[in-house]
Amino acid sequence: MATTEVRTINPFGPDRDGMLVEGYTTHDVATLAPLKCFTDISGGYRCSDTPEGLRFCWQAAENTAACMANPRDRELGTMGATFVMMSDVSPYIPAGLDLADGSRCTLGRNPMAVATGDVRYEHVYGCTGGPTKGIYTEPLPGIGNPVRDVVDTSTAPWTVQGGDESAPTGPVEVVVAYQLTAD
Repeated sequence: MATTEVRTINPFGPDRDGMLVEGYTTHDVATLAPLKCFTDISGGYRCSDTPEGLRFCWQAAENTAACMANPRDRELGTMGATFVMMSDVSPYIPAGLDLADGSRCTLGRNPMAVATGDVRYEHVYGCTGGPTKGIYTEPLPGIGNPVRDVVDTSTAPWTVQGGDESAPTGPVEVVVAYQLTAD
């Protein structure tokens, strides 16, 4: 039976000595305000400059985050940040997914930010390179309730609700999941 390959990404290596792993590079990114970063369960950070925006980051210095826009790239942008040590309240889901239909999807929204109480589906990942244009989740009814799982890991391989720009069209298999970690 086919399974989903999980690739662990850590540009700073497991010993966390502040040095980039060979093959990764950084560049400075100008921002209007520092990112607000919360620890996630992987030991990295989820950082945002908007309520629903989301970036995957590592702490590069006391007030500097090194962030990855696409988990398939080997370049990180460094920018000012404030770090909060409490756990992120968002459910953990991979930073990127490669689907069986050829689509390459990158997490673009904090799943908890779409839990508006509306029962319509909300786009969480943006996708390119294939017929799937987005991966969706359905907020549970009632304001403040959590979203349904975005990635169904109960099956092998994992599946997601892929679709076009308007709504999900059905489950799509996940071939590769990109898990970012600081361990």
